[in-house]
Amino acid sequence: MKRILLAKRYAKALFEIALQEKAISEVNDDMELLMTVMAENRELRKLMTNPLITPLKKNHLMMSIFGSHLNKISKKFIEILIRKGREQEVAEIAYQYHKHFLDYNDIALAQLVTAYPADDYLRERITKLAQFSANKTLRFKESVQPEIIGGFKLQIDDYLYDATIQKIIADLHKEFAKNLYIKRF
Repeated sequence: MKRILLAKRYAKALFEIALQEKAISEVNDDMELLMTVMAENRELRKLMTNPLITPLKKNHLMMSIFGSHLNKISKKFIEILIRKGREQEVAEIAYQYHKHFLDYNDIALAQLVTAYPADDYLRERITKLAQFSANKTLRFKESVQPEIIGGFKLQIDDYLYDATIQKIIADLHKEFAKNLYIKRF
């Protein structure tokens, strides 16, 4: 919990600087790149948390990997994080920045799970269904799970709407398991 609060503070500070410099989308692209690389590269995460490697070497490594791909604000921010000993928090700070960016642009991430690949018609219907999200535009992240048989699951932030055949069958199974009928002779 403490790490998340710390990451939120750093991300908010970075967002405010990027807003002043009118570079919020460029910095967001940088943060998405950092999130992706840190999530996929275990060796880099281990290296960043290794206390035997000096901050100067960590900074040099990060700049050699990301230097040509990052905005000057992002580069300077990473240097500050490493100097302050917060390099293990880079991925979480990048994620929190991305959340700030989405909130600022009134975008909500929607995780859509279907039994088969969704088409534009289904996305449009689901968007109409999910208008509860306070006039935010939805950005879909889709996945296919054939075991749900049919229907869909939609998750926006902490809200989960489960309209799958699998869920309906499970609910019916629970209902029949109660068996309230008492045989009388």
